[in-house]
Amino acid sequence: MKKLFLLLSCFYLHLSVFGQAWSLIWEENFSGNSLDQSVWTHELGTGSQNGLWGWGNGELQFYQSGNAEVSNGTLKIIAKEEPAGLTDSWGNTMYYSSSRIKTDNKFTVKYGKIEARIKTVNGEGFWPAFWMLPSGGQWPCDGEIDIMEQWGNDWPTNVTTGAAHIGTCPHSQATHHYRSFQHQSTTGNYASDFHIYSIVWDEDFIAWYVDNTKVYQVSPTNFPTIPGQHSWPFNSNDWYLILNLAITQSGPNSLTVFPSQIEVDYIKIYENTGILGCKDPQALNYNSSATIANGSCEYQVTFKVDMNNVSSSFSVPEVNGTFNNWCGNCWPMQDPDGDGIWEKQVVMLEGYYELKYSADNWAISESLDPGWGCTNGNPQYTNRILVVDENRVICPQWGMCTPTCNSIIISEINESSEPEKTLFPNPSNGIVNFKNNEYSKLEVIDVLGKSVYLNSLIKNTKSINLSHLPSGFYNCIFSSDKKQDVQKIQLIK
Repeated sequence: MKKLFLLLSCFYLHLSVFGQAWSLIWEENFSGNSLDQSVWTHELGTGSQNGLWGWGNGELQFYQSGNAEVSNGTLKIIAKEEPAGLTDSWGNTMYYSSSRIKTDNKFTVKYGKIEARIKTVNGEGFWPAFWMLPSGGQWPCDGEIDIMEQWGNDWPTNVTTGAAHIGTCPHSQATHHYRSFQHQSTTGNYASDFHIYSIVWDEDFIAWYVDNTKVYQVSPTNFPTIPGQHSWPFNSNDWYLILNLAITQSGPNSLTVFPSQIEVDYIKIYENTGILGCKDPQALNYNSSATIANGSCEYQVTFKVDMNNVSSSFSVPEVNGTFNNWCGNCWPMQDPDGDGIWEKQVVMLEGYYELKYSADNWAISESLDPGWGCTNGNPQYTNRILVVDENRVICPQWGMCTPTCNSIIISEINESSEPEKTLFPNPSNGIVNFKNNEYSKLEVIDVLGKSVYLNSLIKNTKSINLSHLPSGFYNCIFSSDKKQDVQKIQLIK
């Protein structure tokens, strides 16, 4: 049997995707043909033995050890139908079984990078999770960290989420607070292949990553102060790992397949080995002494929205998103020059966000198409997407991807009334032709205002290859020491 092991010597891994070096200190590869009982414990039943109904969430499964198997290098947690039923200590009969395993009292961790490679499961009613609780702690006042959760009945399994929970003990819904995200897969269904779900956790923040891409972050300022309780309990206690596959209270439907399983390839834990901080010189809080990027970079972001096409009456537009917990009118916008383009300038932490423009505390809001390139693709909750990794201006037309007011901003720096560059063909499949006699640089900006291509131009350059970019509209900015010209190009793949 392959056991989890602690590396006592310094084994450094340079992970360029995180921009930092980490030391691997703990690993589980699920080798052999059984679960390592020196590390893992099975939680059994329905939670009734702990005074909980359906583990506190109305879950419909009975946990048993036989539903967790180790074979061919992976852990399988299997959900099954139980036609005869399984009865808990309260006399309740459950018609589904699964497994839940934890490392409590056997292995704990505090801070570092914690990741697992998991293949999840399709089907309404399934609720797979990789998460953490404090050893010896109480819920929720001592916190909860959800690294990965997916729900088949709430949205498709091409959306994953994670969360941090706080609250009072005993639990009260009024004082229960959590911060979470929804991240859309760009490569299809999360259940179709293995994906890496991870957090980077330090005393000042918790950041979530999916396939080594940062998607969300929280810090103590994201939570309210709770009198007499921990407002940021994630620095107390040591924490243990939990893996499970639950059945939601709403249950499966006729299309849900049993048995079904999640697979876990590995779990790895790293500790940082340097000075944490912001390593981007362009960030507002750049730390020249930092050796480990900790996701703390802050950038100036200006939100603008062109309201000239809005037919509904309104007074004040606002920006709402995962960065302000969709708070309504707490981020009001202004239009001091009366041109119909409203704006709000803020300092934001790096990361992936979702947003939507609204007005008058959600009296009206944008209607967006999940098929557009500027949205998250979620048909139930269709929002704009934003990746903050530089100082930038976000400036679309209300209810559109088209950056109409971005064009206005750009035109302000143009010295010529009309662009001198002619791009062809337009639309293009990626190969864009033009003539260049005097320009030395080309930058391509997407509909979110993000620079997606930057290159020097040699005199008489006749074409560029943009085939790596997705379909959509882009602004091509030609520049030299003396002037700038802008042309719009549409890519169709």
